[in-house]
Amino acid sequence: MAVSGIILAGGLSSRMGRDKTLLLYNNETLIKRTLRKLQTVVDEIIIASNNTAKYNIPDIIEVPDTYPGMGPLGGMHAGLSVCKHNYAFIVSCDMPLFSENLASYLLAHRQGYDVVIPEIQNRLEPLCGVYSTACIKPIERCLQAGISKVIDFYPAVRVNKISEQEICPIGNVEEIFYNLNTPQDLYNLGKIGNKVN
Repeated sequence: MAVSGIILAGGLSSRMGRDKTLLLYNNETLIKRTLRKLQTVVDEIIIASNNTAKYNIPDIIEVPDTYPGMGPLGGMHAGLSVCKHNYAFIVSCDMPLFSENLASYLLAHRQGYDVVIPEIQNRLEPLCGVYSTACIKPIERCLQAGISKVIDFYPAVRVNKISEQEICPIGNVEEIFYNLNTPQDLYNLGKIGNKVN
């Protein structure tokens, strides 16, 4: 069954001080790296960038938020609203070590659910998971009510939580879900053993 991929790239990068999507990691921008990885597991890619032509990548759709200023939830809504397929793997572009194998694993567990989400150390990872288009209306209700926390719409949908034990064989969970928010995070990424520019 065909699936979509949605990259969340509309953040302000205020804590980083520069556009995170254009940071170089192993001589590749984070946006290009995320695209390259996703292309191996999905049938179309949408970038929720709060723009329509920020990156101008051939065959890639860019969408602005319908509900601006609502963070990742607004980007998820924008992406899901235009995707061609019933399911999408959604990932934030500031997770440079996310694994396409993880995406494949989560997608394989979507049957009968609207959300498939990793749970690491009793904490959900909502910006690296599978979402169905059935989430659009519950997300809309949250956004219209001024609610921007991603997991707040979960009670209205069917959620499959994938445990840390299930994910460990795919890779080091601390690396897979490593998130870049600040210059210190970028520096620390280098100490994980990866070349950062």
